[in-house]
Amino acid sequence: MDSGGSCLGVCYTGNQLFYSVNNTGQNSHLTRIGSIDFNFDIEQAIISGHSDGFPTLKSSLEEIKQEFECSAVKILAPATEECWTIVPRSVYEDASEREAHIQLLMRGSDRSEIQAIWQTVSNSDNRLLLLRDNSSMEGINNLLYNFSDKEIVSDYELGIDWQLHTGDTGAFLMIHCQKNYISVTSFILGKLRGCTYIDYDELSDLTYLWNLYAEKLSWMRGMHENTYVFGHYGKSVIDLLNAFWHDHGSIRIPDTLEAMKVDAPEKTYGFRLESAFPAIMMSLNKEMADNTLHENYNRQT
Repeated sequence: MDSGGSCLGVCYTGNQLFYSVNNTGQNSHLTRIGSIDFNFDIEQAIISGHSDGFPTLKSSLEEIKQEFECSAVKILAPATEECWTIVPRSVYEDASEREAHIQLLMRGSDRSEIQAIWQTVSNSDNRLLLLRDNSSMEGINNLLYNFSDKEIVSDYELGIDWQLHTGDTGAFLMIHCQKNYISVTSFILGKLRGCTYIDYDELSDLTYLWNLYAEKLSWMRGMHENTYVFGHYGKSVIDLLNAFWHDHGSIRIPDTLEAMKVDAPEKTYGFRLESAFPAIMMSLNKEMADNTLHENYNRQT
C-alpha cells in the first residue's frame, strides 16, 4: 500500500455503506468511522456496476477520498461472488491438476477471466485456492477507479488483518454475518486453518446448515479460545447458533472501539459498530502476511 496518504476501508450490508479512514500518523488510530444510507441494495449495485444507484455510490466514495486525502482503499468482496476450496499438495504443485480443478470449479467462465489466488494454511500439505471471475469484479474496479492503490479483500483475510493488528496467535473463529450469508474462518497458532461461507434464504435455516457444514468440515468443530461475531446480523446469528458453539470459547462481539483495540475522535455512533468492523480492520493499512500466490493477485495498482 502507498504510505503517502490515508487508507480507506469499505464494507456494506443492505442499503448501508460503512467506511473507516486511518490516521497515518498514529498506530491503531482512526480519523473517521462512518456510515452512509442509500435507497438501493449496495451489494447488487456493486456487482452489476451499472445500476441506477451506482453513480451516487461512486461519487460518495470520491467525496470521502477527497475529504480525507485517501490514496489507498480496501473493499470487501461479496463472499458469494468467490469460490474457496482447500486442495492437497498433489493439486497445487501440478500445473495440469491445478488447471483441471479451476476449470471444474469455474465451469462457464473463460479461463482468461479467472483470478486464481493461493493462500498457505496451517496444514502444510494443503493450500487454500480462491477463485474469482473478473466479470463479477468489474463493478468494484469501476467504483474504485480514481484511487491510485486499491485492494479487493476476501472475508477470510479479515482474520489475517486481526492477527496483524492484535498479535493474536491463538485459536479463534471469525464469523461475518450478512443478510444472505455468513462467512466462517478458523485460525490456529497464527495460521489460517480453514474457511467457508454459508448462504441461506431464511435466517432460521442456519441451525440446519451449520450442522450440515460442520459434518463435512472438521475445523468447524475444533476447539477455539474465542469466537468473534460481527456484521449487522451478528447478534441475531448468535441467538440462533449459540448452542452449537459451546466448544468455541468466549463469544465476542467487536461492537466498541475498546473491543477492536482502536481509537477514534468520536466515541459513540448512530449505527452498530460491529457492522463497520471489516472496514475498520481493512483501513488499518497493515501489510499483509507473506503469502504464496499463483497467477493473478487481488491487489491492483
